[in-house]
Amino acid sequence: MDFRDISKMRVTVRQFDQRPVEKEKVDLILEAGRWSPTAVDYQPQRILVLNTPEHLEKVRQFCTFGYDKKYADLTEACDTPDHKHTVFYYGAPLVFLICYDKTACWTHPQNGQSSGSTDATIVTTHMMLEAASLHLGTVWISYFDHDKARELLHIPENYVINGMLYVGYPAADFKPNPKMSGKRYPISHTCFVGSFDTPYETDFFEEGATVTFTPAEQTE
Repeated sequence: MDFRDISKMRVTVRQFDQRPVEKEKVDLILEAGRWSPTAVDYQPQRILVLNTPEHLEKVRQFCTFGYDKKYADLTEACDTPDHKHTVFYYGAPLVFLICYDKTACWTHPQNGQSSGSTDATIVTTHMMLEAASLHLGTVWISYFDHDKARELLHIPENYVINGMLYVGYPAADFKPNPKMSGKRYPISHTCFVGSFDTPYETDFFEEGATVTFTPAEQTE
């Protein structure tokens, strides 16, 4: 499969089937992260695999807070029965908590900025695309109670939480959100040549072309 096909096949999934992700697929996703580029090859990423009922209940706890109808409308899984809280855990059977060790990162010699967040994000992206190639659904999560996650999961102080990746087979009735999936600005909207006054123009790709995503493809 062409890389561009994989990147288009990846869509945000918030409805998951409850069957577990096979260990061989978990291994392949982690291996994709292992081979991701990091600054000076320091590899500061630290990934916590959460896939037992006990682990996932903790995820639910630190992903449940406040209330925002905008998010609750994304899926019923985001809403509590009393409509008093929003749940940012969507029932995925596999969660990767992506951290980086702040003592193991490259530091920019001019501005002192750590590479950790960039490194961890690149790792997560590679893992997400590997999951798509395995016909698994994913969603990248950064909106949760980081302090509560640190407490419940006993995360070391020198580990910075970068985000989470939910992974699983999409539910049988899952359909991509038509407002958020399969739509991208043309290249000329986001890419430029020489200066940001000159849009980059290309006629190589058919504008608006997409690879159709269906739950059947994801559950083979």
